[in-house]
Amino acid sequence: MSNRKIIYGTIFILAILALVFGFVSASAQNQELKVIFLNVGQGDATLIMQGDKQVLIDGGPDGQILLEKLGKYVPFWDRKIELIVASHPDQDHIQGLTDVLEKYQIGSVIQNSDESDSQIFKKYKDLLAQKNINIIDAQPGAKAEIGNGAGMEILGPLEEKNDKKDTNIDSVVAKLTFGKNNFLFTGDSPFEEENDLLKTTEEISANVLKVSHHGSKYATSQEFLEKVQPKEAIISVGKNNYGHPSPEILERLEKDKIKIIRTDESGDVEYDCPRLEENCFLLSEN
Repeated sequence: MSNRKIIYGTIFILAILALVFGFVSASAQNQELKVIFLNVGQGDATLIMQGDKQVLIDGGPDGQILLEKLGKYVPFWDRKIELIVASHPDQDHIQGLTDVLEKYQIGSVIQNSDESDSQIFKKYKDLLAQKNINIIDAQPGAKAEIGNGAGMEILGPLEEKNDKKDTNIDSVVAKLTFGKNNFLFTGDSPFEEENDLLKTTEEISANVLKVSHHGSKYATSQEFLEKVQPKEAIISVGKNNYGHPSPEILERLEKDKIKIIRTDESGDVEYDCPRLEENCFLLSEN
């Protein structure tokens, strides 16, 4: 009887392992691209997923919230994030990243050279050094291949100002491309950086725009919108904040008939891009 239990137990364990392996294998081969604007409160965090690869743009102001979001979308067996893009060193963009650096294996980090005197940035910088994570300078034209036709290109900052009093001005601007679908991530770029991009960047159009600085009135000019021509605008914003998004920005977007989606109202905002030759579609506004 005991031998039979051992045999049955072994078969059961092998079956479970085969099932898990099948899930992992299917995930790795998946061509589908997902772009999820995470509701992390008054901050930015976007998760890009394709197969077994993950890219995280910013981390929001709360590490526990970010880890819960990653636990919701990333398979439990996958403890690696291939690429992090840190737009700039403000607390509402990097605090959550410190927890991710502690809990996950990180492939590379794209960031500018700006620094902050905050303890949060010091911890973030120390973790990068302790874990010997590969740092890539956010130089315009730098590209990161996600795989299966998905790729990201850094558009800005064009010239870093390194102003500790205003790190927004050096925000990393990145464009994600998957077939004919484009997502533009602008960090907290103000008018000045937008104008630089308009003068030097030939192709900045995007189907989906992550609105700069949570909808601040000091960004997302009419000229910028006319060049980008987004169909949808995502505003990553928390409740009871600093007056974001501004009435001016909402009016500007509505005037151009751009669909406005706010994380404080809709929760996580998920786009599903099934195949390279197909349009992405808004899968959910939770």
